[in-house]
Amino acid sequence: MKKKHNRNKVWMGFRCFLKIFKRKPTYIFLGEEFKDQAIYLSNHVGAQGPLLYELYFPKLFRFWGVHDMNDGFKSRFKYLSTTYFHDKKHMPKWLAFIIAIPATPVMSIFYKGIRLIPTYTDYRLIKSVKMSLNELDQGNSLIIFPENSSDGYHKVLTQYFPGFYILAKKAYEKGLDLDIYNMYYHRKQKKVVVDKPIKFSELEALNLEKEVIAEMFKDRANELGAMKFE
Repeated sequence: MKKKHNRNKVWMGFRCFLKIFKRKPTYIFLGEEFKDQAIYLSNHVGAQGPLLYELYFPKLFRFWGVHDMNDGFKSRFKYLSTTYFHDKKHMPKWLAFIIAIPATPVMSIFYKGIRLIPTYTDYRLIKSVKMSLNELDQGNSLIIFPENSSDGYHKVLTQYFPGFYILAKKAYEKGLDLDIYNMYYHRKQKKVVVDKPIKFSELEALNLEKEVIAEMFKDRANELGAMKFE
């Protein structure tokens, strides 16, 4: 199985520069260490989570992310000014608009560099799944932020969407029993707690609805988030 690096060359150079300003986290494993060809779930922590994993995650992977950030400059600006800075970060509309002006070209560089896999809330999710299966076929992994952040990013997570389960099920139908890792990024401590991975086949054997499975992962992520470390 041939693994293929999935970042563009310009971005790979810029990543080295960014590492000057972003410290490497400590990974705390409660079970097995990272594997190739797996699904990794994490809390988002705004832009901090994606940037942290992009700079320091030790496996080849692609991110899942909202399609709005992949649909061109106008779409990115609208998402940043309206959804991200106003709805999620709770800035006044006028301030969100102003900050989005310089932020949009910067984020354009980031999203083009990481080659985000766009996600959707309708039938177009099948496009996301197909792109993801192609990455898995190459031996790569996926990092997914499944939390519902419509009203902001919470330390105690309120809901996980089940898209990751849909992807894992499709992979299983093609003969790939994926490991799913649950992670929680403690921003202030610069630590990522990594739970023991669980095989999709183990989840499937529970015979539960995908929404219930997502709730289980959300609750466990909150337990990881409540852990204290020296």
